Amino acid sequence: MNAKEKPQASPATKPIRPGLFVERPRPLLLGSQCKETGKVFFPAQRMNPETHTEGTMEPVRIEGSGTLYSFTKVVRGLSGFASPYMLGVIQLDAGPSLIAQLEGWQGLALKEGMRVELVVGQIKQEPDGTALIGPKFRPVPA
Repeated sequence: MNAKEKPQASPATKPIRPGLFVERPRPLLLGSQCKETGKVFFPAQRMNPETHTEGTMEPVRIEGSGTLYSFTKVVRGLSGFASPYMLGVIQLDAGPSLIAQLEGWQGLALKEGMRVELVVGQIKQEPDGTALIGPKFRPVPA
């Protein structure tokens, strides 16, 4: 590198929303579990949304394995989203379901009932170049 070249700064990253996941030592979702019913919720809840009881929820780390329930391809997304991308409805083994982007789907024959695993990746990019990262799911080879 000569004196006029500046080293490239790596783009900044930040979670798309605080409190959704941890990355290390392996990705896990951050949810809550009701001490009375045992039901697990994602994202974390302050009160049980089914019983409307306060004071029964405790934090829980959720394994990111589950089943692809349904999916759709977004050909032209909003600004900041790399298109095309795939959205999936994921039924987690721990109980809750969620909608998330899929990763590593290109060239695969996706089908309902496929096993998926949690990864953390870029969801979108802000105009200033900041990468917003969050939970995504990758098909697990059969």
